[in-house]
Amino acid sequence: MLAALVLTAQAPSGWVTVRTTQQAPILSGFAAVQPGTPVTIAALQPGVLTSLSITPGETVQPGQTIGLLGGPQIAAALATAQGASNAANTNLAAERGKFADHLSTKAAVAQAEAAAKAARADLSALRAASNLQSPVAGQVQSLTAGPGASLQPGQAIAVVQPAAGAWVKAVLFGSQAARLSPGMAARFIPADGAPAVSVTLRGVQGTQPDGGLVLAFSGTGLQPGEAGTLSLSLSPRPVLLVPSEALVLDDGRWWVMLHDAKGDHAVQVVPGEVEGAQTPILSGLAAGDQVIVQDAALLYHRGIAAQYQPPD
Repeated sequence: MLAALVLTAQAPSGWVTVRTTQQAPILSGFAAVQPGTPVTIAALQPGVLTSLSITPGETVQPGQTIGLLGGPQIAAALATAQGASNAANTNLAAERGKFADHLSTKAAVAQAEAAAKAARADLSALRAASNLQSPVAGQVQSLTAGPGASLQPGQAIAVVQPAAGAWVKAVLFGSQAARLSPGMAARFIPADGAPAVSVTLRGVQGTQPDGGLVLAFSGTGLQPGEAGTLSLSLSPRPVLLVPSEALVLDDGRWWVMLHDAKGDHAVQVVPGEVEGAQTPILSGLAAGDQVIVQDAALLYHRGIAAQYQPPD
């Protein structure tokens, strides 16, 4: 009888409740150590080059600011990021207050803390992207843009010839790669099994035809010509997880079958990278939604027979 009561309290068979969890995405891609070849300094965000503090032939140091990005695009992005950070901080304070009054849970507070941390990270990344930095120590060979120029992400500004040493050239893909900011820590993992080397993101070299973002990292103990993988951990963010088998692909778009007061109906979603048997959902669902897992594809296509006429 107890078992029957427990089953009655759970969601009906074949349904799952969308839950929120913390995810720390890891970006990784092919990387190789470059033996002091010229490095291109490029913009990380769209904007206007409001100032440029270097000239051809001048010596620069790693992490030295060579120019500033401004303009309405960055100003709008900063205002949006600042508003999101303020809202997340306000929500966190409210959740902590409710928890003190026994009106909230530790999970809700942890989720609010993660959201506030992610919003602060986005704001910091935008602020850092407005500072254009040299990834290596060397001499400025040439300038390809001047003050007042309107720049797009990956557009070249200057070329620096490294004075000595080596640096890591890495190629990363995806929208998250475009939001990285100079100063972020990463690891270069040699393919030959040698110990991993800690490196620091210094700037963007450019964009490949296939959309890959070419990034420059500095570090010590790098061996020129060595190839491997670059791994970079992003800040933890709250994400929604659903069983991968609940997803239905139709005409290049992803759907899930949602069960609510309106009955069973399809909802379009944007999935992230699969993690085992679970898939994070980037948009289309909310925590607490009930998603059908069992025979989801059959239920989605239940009306497909009506679209066809038997041959005469």
